[in-house]
Amino acid sequence: MKISILTPDLSHNCLGRAYLLAKILQRHYEVEIIGPIFGDGIWKPVADDNSIAYKSVKICGRFKPYWQIKELAKEIDGDIIYASKPLFTSFGLGLFKRLLNHRPLILDIDDWELGFAKENYRNSSLLSRLESLVISTLFSYNIGSYWNRLISEKFVFFADSITVSNSYLKSKFNGTIVCHGRDTQIFDPKRFNKNMLREKYKIDENKKVVMFLGTPGTHKGIEDLIKAIEIIKDRNIVLIIVGIDNKDNYCISIVNTARTRLGEERFKGYELQLFEIVPEFLVIADLVVIPQRKNFASVGQVPAKVFDAMAMAKPIIATNVSDLPEILDGCGWIVEPENPEQLAETIQYVLNNSQEADIIGQKARQKCIEKYSWDVMDKILMRVFGKYKGI
Repeated sequence: MKISILTPDLSHNCLGRAYLLAKILQRHYEVEIIGPIFGDGIWKPVADDNSIAYKSVKICGRFKPYWQIKELAKEIDGDIIYASKPLFTSFGLGLFKRLLNHRPLILDIDDWELGFAKENYRNSSLLSRLESLVISTLFSYNIGSYWNRLISEKFVFFADSITVSNSYLKSKFNGTIVCHGRDTQIFDPKRFNKNMLREKYKIDENKKVVMFLGTPGTHKGIEDLIKAIEIIKDRNIVLIIVGIDNKDNYCISIVNTARTRLGEERFKGYELQLFEIVPEFLVIADLVVIPQRKNFASVGQVPAKVFDAMAMAKPIIATNVSDLPEILDGCGWIVEPENPEQLAETIQYVLNNSQEADIIGQKARQKCIEKYSWDVMDKILMRVFGKYKGI
C-alpha cells in the first residue's frame, strides 16, 4: 500500500510535521511527500534526508500558481491520501483527488491555522486588516491567507479520518491524537559527548547554557525569555537560540534585542539546523525553555521541540499553555506565560540545583520513551491506517 502525504509548502517549516508522519509510516508502507515549493527549495532541516521521496512543483508568478497546483494533483498516486494541515495546497488538493479518484483521504491537523489568522488580525490596524483580506482573496493559495484557513477549516468533515497533535484540536475537530513524537534511539544523550560538543561550538565548559530551540515566532515568548535572562545578573549564564532565519524580519529583531540587552558574551544565535544535528545542540544545554505566550496562535499548538528536549533528558521549563503542563507533569517545571520575573526565578532554581535537574531530565526521557516515542506513535498510526488495509 502506498501513502501520498500532502504538505502545503515543501520549503516551509510546515514540512516538519509531514516529514515526521512519513518517517514513521515508511516503516510499513511506501510513502511519498507531495507539495508545492514557494521558497528556494526543500526546508533546510530535512533537505539532506534521501530516504524520503518528494514530488513537487516550483511555484512562481501571482496567478499562475492556481494552474501549477492543479498540475501537482496529477502526481498524487498513493492508495491513501494523507493531507497535512487543512489548507488549500494540501487538504484542498487532497479533496480534489478524493472526488476525482475516490481514494481515502485522511487529514492531519497539528496547529489551529485559523488561530494564527485571528492572532494576526488582533494585532493589526483596521487598514492592515482590510489590505490583508483583499490580498487573501486574490492569492488564496498562500498558506498565510485568511480565506485559505477559514474555508479549509469549514471542509474538514469531508475527510474520511482525522488525526490531531493535541487535546485542544481533538476537542475542536475530534480525531486521533498523534503527538510530535521523537525517535528516542537517535535522540539519546548517551550517543554524545557534552564536553567535545561544547568545544566544537566554542562554548566555555564553565558557562550555564539556557536554550531555546525551534522556529521563532511572536507567540513563542522569546522576548520574555530574553527579559528573564537579563534579570539574572550571573554573567556565566548564556542564552542560546537555535533556529534563526537570517532572512526573517522577526528573527533579525530578536537577535538585535538579545545582543542589546544581554551583550555578545551572554547570547549566541544559530541558524536552522539539520534534524540530525539537533541532538548535538541539546547536549550542550543545561536547561531548555519553552516560553509560549497564551493567545489564539498558541492555544492549539504544542511545540515539537518539547519532545526533542525530553528525549535528550534535558531539564525543561515551559509555560502553562496548551498541553505542556500535562506533558511535563512530573518531569519539568511550569510557569505562567508572559511573566519574565517568575521565569527568571525558576531558571535560577533549576541551574542552582543541578542534581535535581538531572533527575527530572531523566524522568522526562523515560516519559518520552513510554508515551511520545516513534514506537508509540507507530502503534497509533497503524490503528488509523489499519482500516484501509487491502485497498
